[in-house]
Amino acid sequence: MKEYKHVIWDWNGTLLDDVQIAINSMNSLLRKRELPTLNNKTYRNIFTFPVKEYYSKLGFDFKVEPLKD
Repeated sequence: MKEYKHVIWDWNGTLLDDVQIAINSMNSLLRKRELPTLNNKTYRNIFTFPVKEYYSKLGFDFKVEPLKD
């Protein structure tokens, strides 16, 4: 196994614009649950912290699929 000396964490997209990656990933989860998918505008309008609120806005049902805090 390779050892790494450094990890670069690009928390807010400064080095890598990862918005589309986040949208694509979430859309995969939404389609599995037959929920409406996101576009860039909707994502930017509803994304929030804590992410549990964001998931609620997307339609995730925590009674069916509990989200651990």
